[in-house]
Amino acid sequence: MYSQESVYHLLARVSHKNLIYGFSVLKEVDLHPGQVPFLVQLWKEEGLSQRELAGRLGIKPPTLNVMIGRLEKNGYIRKEHDPADQRRSLIYFTEEGREVCVKVKKTVDELQDVVMETFSEEERKELCRLLNKFADCLDEQIEQRKERKEEKND
Repeated sequence: MYSQESVYHLLARVSHKNLIYGFSVLKEVDLHPGQVPFLVQLWKEEGLSQRELAGRLGIKPPTLNVMIGRLEKNGYIRKEHDPADQRRSLIYFTEEGREVCVKVKKTVDELQDVVMETFSEEERKELCRLLNKFADCLDEQIEQRKERKEEKND
């Protein structure tokens, strides 16, 4: 579909290899990639209700319930009743869950360091600049596409 030199081919290749690496890191600690956004949100702010977490993650409460059940079963999170409202449960990390998140982050940071060591300082800056420029262009195209779609619907 795309030539070997195509930017999309190269991005897909890098993304695929990154996913393979990420899956292997997460598998070692019995996590699924879909659970990562939940863990990141919880890392930012513990003690949220399931409804609050679902809203912040943009997922449906039943989907979140399954995720919470698995993470709780693995011993990574715990629920506590909200002292202000016993009907609500608040979600917190267990010590093991906190340690797993630190371990995963450390492993990912180490990979980034190894990968980035293959580039000179100038190349790193240029790579970041170009990727940001690419992302900005995509943002513009997404916005233009939305506007065209809205115009068609009017």
